[in-house]
Amino acid sequence: MLGSKSMPKVAVIGGSIAGLTIANLLRDCGCEVDVYERSVRPLSGFGTGIVVQPELVRYLTERAGIPVEEISVGSGKMRYISASTAESLGEIPSAWRFTAYNAIYGCLLRKFGLDRYHMGRTLIDIADTGLHAVATFEDGQRVVADLIVCADGGRSISRQKLLGITPSYAGYVTWRGMVAQSEVHASTWGYFQDAFTYGLLDDSHTITYPVPEVTQDGYVRPGVRLNWQWYWNLLETDLGSLMTDAAGVVHPVSLHSELLPAATLARFRGRAAEELSRPFAELIHGATKPFVTLVADAAVPKMAFEHVALIGDAAFTPRPHAAAGAAKACSDAWSLADHLVATAGNVKAALNAWEPQQIGIGQAYLAKASRMGGVLQHGGDFPPGALENAFGLPRPASDLLAEDIP
Repeated sequence: MLGSKSMPKVAVIGGSIAGLTIANLLRDCGCEVDVYERSVRPLSGFGTGIVVQPELVRYLTERAGIPVEEISVGSGKMRYISASTAESLGEIPSAWRFTAYNAIYGCLLRKFGLDRYHMGRTLIDIADTGLHAVATFEDGQRVVADLIVCADGGRSISRQKLLGITPSYAGYVTWRGMVAQSEVHASTWGYFQDAFTYGLLDDSHTITYPVPEVTQDGYVRPGVRLNWQWYWNLLETDLGSLMTDAAGVVHPVSLHSELLPAATLARFRGRAAEELSRPFAELIHGATKPFVTLVADAAVPKMAFEHVALIGDAAFTPRPHAAAGAAKACSDAWSLADHLVATAGNVKAALNAWEPQQIGIGQAYLAKASRMGGVLQHGGDFPPGALENAFGLPRPASDLLAEDIP
């Protein structure tokens, strides 16, 4: 064994939330851990919001001593509105909290440190030899480890190399953006700032919720922004024109604001003005840096090999509608760390014990998020407060039944 004492030497592929969570957990367990991230710089600047799930912030609250209130903001209700007419379709009390990608990533990276966080490492191959695992990078570096944890996201190279699986386009894209209070009319800010708001349409929907103000390097500061998404159904044959940047390059996953052609941005803003009621249109027009991302699904028949594990979106890539994709990744990480401790660092035994439950969670969550997306994008019934549309990972039937026992 390459690692010291009984705990394995670990290489983590991917340095985002999933990769940093498992890296911190396994280092806490006594493993020697290195993280390999393809980006040449820290992953700051992602203008996205995240619904806070217990699994997402568990490491920060339990191990880093960071109260969830310091890295998130709350809301008091969930509203269902016709985005085209602004007519209320229902409202329920809701106590969800919301954070931003930069806040979670920044805290996790500061906890792990940069000494063993290797940037500019693009994976090109991965192999399980039966004795250990080997990762090969674009720069020619080969890393040998007792365990390689693949946390390289929805477009996982690891998954493609190990299983030949790539994500399938779900039939729609999502536009994203954030606005500060100064960027919209006071009435629009007041309309959205204390709620999670569904803006429902016959063939698409929007969501809006508050997130904390966060610096580029992941420090939360006073202030709130509104985070929104607007989903568009789009034929796969039309993706090329939407995802082509100002230089004529087609982007396979996301097209960010600084690369958007003027014609694409004009089309986006024009649709908002034509199809959305005033508060929704003004909210979307207020964003200075909107960007667009494909929505896709992926599922795997296995997450564990002899010395390799797939976690988070590198295993099951869900649509975002159930608001627990990052939480699922963190759940995978905590469970894997627990099994390594329980087996005293026996990688094969830990992976064999870990895989079945996480496969079940991944399958159930993927099905839930896909069903929600189908309803929201194609005009199905989406009643306020319906349990089947609640945010979070699917819960075992035994847990739900237990709540009914007096």
